[in-house]
Amino acid sequence: MRQVNDPTIAAPFGPYCHVVEVDPGEALQAFSGQVGCKPDGTLPADAGGQTSVILQSLSTLLAAEGLGPSDVGKLTFFVVRREDLPAIRAARDAWLGDHRPAMSLVLVLVLVLVLVAGLGREEWLLEVDGFAVRPADRATTA
Repeated sequence: MRQVNDPTIAAPFGPYCHVVEVDPGEALQAFSGQVGCKPDGTLPADAGGQTSVILQSLSTLLAAEGLGPSDVGKLTFFVVRREDLPAIRAARDAWLGDHRPAMSLVLVLVLVLVLVAGLGREEWLLEVDGFAVRPADRATTA
C-alpha cells in the first residue's frame, strides 16, 4: 500500500493521506460499520468510550486476518455530535499511531431519506467503517 499526498494541493488537515494505492497482489478487506457495543451488549455512554470499543473491535477483526492498524487503507467516521470530535480524534490518533490512511468524517445530523436524527439507535454516537490492505507477502489465516 502506498500513501500519497500531492504537494500541489492543500496538505491534509489531520492524520490522513489524500490517496491510498493498492499494489498488485495486495487484497482489500472491507469491514462493515462498527458501533461501540461491547460483546456483552453494553454501550459506553460517551463517544470516547464508544470509539475505544470500536477500535478494539477493529483490532480484533484485523488480527484475525493477520493484520493491524497499520494495514488500514481507509476509515470513515459517521458522527452524530460535533462536540464529540475531540474525544473521537484522541482515541483514533492513539490507535493509528504514525499510520496515515485515507479518512473521511461525516456528521450525521439527519438521514435524508428517513428524516430520523442520528444512526441506527439513539445511543449510538458514532459508527466507523473502512478497509484494510493485505500485503501480497502475507497469507490469509482463514
